[in-house]
Amino acid sequence: MTSTFVKYVMIGLAGLVLIVVLYGTGLVDSCSIKHVGVVSDLKKYEETLDAELCEDLVNRIIELDDQCGIEIEIIDCG
Repeated sequence: MTSTFVKYVMIGLAGLVLIVVLYGTGLVDSCSIKHVGVVSDLKKYEETLDAELCEDLVNRIIELDDQCGIEIEIIDCG
C-alpha cells in the first residue's frame, strides 16, 4: 500500500515539474493559463470589491487582450 502511494506521489511530482518546464520554455500556451487566473481573480473582486485588486485586474485584462487577443470586458474601478 505504501509503495503504491509513493509511486503516485512521484508520478504527480514528475508531471508537475514537466508542466512547469514546458510553461517556462513557452511550449504550453500561457494565454489560457493567464485567462484562467484573470477569471478567478474577477470572481474574487466581485466578492470583495477591493480597489487594489481592481486596478491590478484592469492592467492584467489589458495585457491579456494585447498579448493573446482574448477580449474580457474591462471592469470599472470607480
